[in-house]
Amino acid sequence: MKKLLIASTALVATAGMAAAEVSLSGYAEMGIADFGGVAGVEFFNDIDVTFNLSGETDNGLTFGATIDLDEVTNAGDDNGIPNAGNDSSVWIRGAFGNLTLGETDGAQDWANQEIGMLTSLADDHTTHAGYWGGNSMDGNNDGQILRYDNTFGDFGVAVSYEMDDTAASNDTVQVGLKYTADLGGTSLGLGLGYADNDTTNVLSLSAKTSFSGVDVVLNYAEDDAGGDYTGIGLGYTMGDLAMTANYGEYTGGGALGALDRDGFGLAVNYSLGGGATVMAGYGDSSTGVDQFSLGLGLSF
Repeated sequence: MKKLLIASTALVATAGMAAAEVSLSGYAEMGIADFGGVAGVEFFNDIDVTFNLSGETDNGLTFGATIDLDEVTNAGDDNGIPNAGNDSSVWIRGAFGNLTLGETDGAQDWANQEIGMLTSLADDHTTHAGYWGGNSMDGNNDGQILRYDNTFGDFGVAVSYEMDDTAASNDTVQVGLKYTADLGGTSLGLGLGYADNDTTNVLSLSAKTSFSGVDVVLNYAEDDAGGDYTGIGLGYTMGDLAMTANYGEYTGGGALGALDRDGFGLAVNYSLGGGATVMAGYGDSSTGVDQFSLGLGLSF
């Protein structure tokens, strides 16, 4: 995920209505990348523009929408998939919790702690064959996910539903549970997720602990076809320098993939201040594909 900084804000007020807010933020990348294919090293650039809209009803409900205008220029973005899509979602929040509809995380992904940390130009460290992003069924249909979530102190719960509107697949239902705590300077985050689409299901567990600039994440998932996934991520931050490494391994199964495979990823970020970051990323897989990128990430 790219970290975006608010660049400008517009306030729109109408008589008798609460003020609405529209914020604009941007992110850009420039450098070189090798996607592990026959093309070899190539120039790489990417531009994202995100609009966030929010408002409030007279009785205190908040609502909003987000649209990410992604993959603006480079046909090499997303590992050779040009114009992969502009994410958008709409939400409403209140004492009842949060309700989101659109291209958003399913409940399993919402609950899981991911082994991937930091960012790189082409996300090399999180696109290797041994990586799992914490979700097993998001986007199985049209990518329109309806998710309800709420928190109660240190605990959080979510339920999501993705409808099969093409008759080519099945409806997907997911459930996620979270627990976060501060243990005297050491933070702990636990996640439990479950996804089911009538033909298969996936259960996942995750844990993350952070202390003295060090982050450690563990992931485990299994499906009902006998497949499983195990992953570990390590991160370290010291001043403007941040480094991370992750490793993941699949054992063949249904929803988690039919082929045994593994891989690891590395990323290094160095902040230059003002929203500019030098970034390097590398990914290597047992499938024989390795990739890397080097350049600048620019937040606006």
